[in-house]
Amino acid sequence: MADTATKLLALKVVVPAAGLGTRFASLNLGIPKELLPLGGKPVIAHALAEAARAGFEAAMVVLSPAKRQLQQYIKESDLPLPVEIVIQKQARGIGDAVLESWEGQPVAVLLPDDVVLSTDHWSDLIELHAKDGAAALCVRPVPIDQTSRFGIAECAGSRVIDLIEKPPPGTSRSNLAIFGRYVVTDAVISGLRASRSEQELELTAGFAEAISAPPGVRAVHFGGEIYDCGTPATYAESASRFATINPD
Repeated sequence: MADTATKLLALKVVVPAAGLGTRFASLNLGIPKELLPLGGKPVIAHALAEAARAGFEAAMVVLSPAKRQLQQYIKESDLPLPVEIVIQKQARGIGDAVLESWEGQPVAVLLPDDVVLSTDHWSDLIELHAKDGAAALCVRPVPIDQTSRFGIAECAGSRVIDLIEKPPPGTSRSNLAIFGRYVVTDAVISGLRASRSEQELELTAGFAEAISAPPGVRAVHFGGEIYDCGTPATYAESASRFATINPD
């Protein structure tokens, strides 16, 4: 476990936050969704707090040029770890955001829409990655009739054997949805570069390509509490639930 902790501390974490927030557009919030409050602090602060609790040495937050309020918040706030801002000039998806952040070494990726207060999943992801250098991701069970909403992983033990982004209803053989916590490796980056186009690039595309490149992709099952802030409805429900707890 000491070696795992050492490897974790050597990794940076990428936090993609350049999306257009189209699901919240009708609400005319006037702020990026990452600045929406949850339990007294913005969603992006929860993501950075999770990274700090897990022991990451630094974070790279990927932003669009238009998100000036979010840039200002990061530059002016007392954050729990050093943060570098990376600008994604065009909103071409999370996969493209990770490519923009790539510095040639494995990185963790944390999607801020889902707030969690636990960190054990990071130790498990790093431990799996450390064994043989495999890429790794978190999965969680969802109702089988909702699999078309998610990227879905088919697994044999901890080994991922197939990844499908939003399979058509009734076609999925697995109910394991990809949860936005990852360790990205060279194999994933190579897959993203091979899939890159002028269209939106999903991170799943890079992981799907990495499955066939030894040592493959590994999965950690996430079973903790999730506060989903990705849509107006889930954010409202999560804010209500979060108000009933007293997080650290």
